[in-house]
Amino acid sequence: MKLNLIVLVAGFFLLQTLPVEAQQTFVKVLPESTVKLKGRTSIGGYSFTYKGDMMRAFKIGANSTNEQLISAFGDLQLEIEKFTSGNFLMNRDFRKLLKSKEHPICKIEVISISPKPGANEMPWQNGLSKVSVTIAGVKKTYLIPYKGESSTCGLRFKALQQINLRDFGLNPSDANRLVEIKDNCEVELCLVLQVTEEKK
Repeated sequence: MKLNLIVLVAGFFLLQTLPVEAQQTFVKVLPESTVKLKGRTSIGGYSFTYKGDMMRAFKIGANSTNEQLISAFGDLQLEIEKFTSGNFLMNRDFRKLLKSKEHPICKIEVISISPKPGANEMPWQNGLSKVSVTIAGVKKTYLIPYKGESSTCGLRFKALQQINLRDFGLNPSDANRLVEIKDNCEVELCLVLQVTEEKK
């Protein structure tokens, strides 16, 4: 649920490191990227993986500002139906819990991005981003930490965020009266980006 956040983090800091001769940078989200939602019930743990199309590409102009980048990329919308645990009954309860019939989409919008103080050489490696998250029609704002590293196919970003389902007006007991679903869960993202530059 934080794909938009990390792509924009990468894009913003790529703007700070583009060589003078670069006219545009192309950023592509690779299929190796994953978004997972993990939590606990009274009988064990659960893990839902997003199976929707996460691949997308966009351009960063050499003279673009942070505000222009955020505006151009827009917000991210993830389909609740595309999250799966591999278990039909768990999938049913999950969609019922998140009110997927009334609110089939969850939305993420980036507000601001801040590198970790002192990370001047590689600011994309650590920092915080302020984002709004909308689930079941309820919007909440978070400060989300991120970490980046180089990989064989480009840049790899990882982020974790704890959320409380009741903050979004959701009642876990409504999904399943027999199995208790804990209020807190964790969103886990591993995003792999391919970055190429176009010379003048």
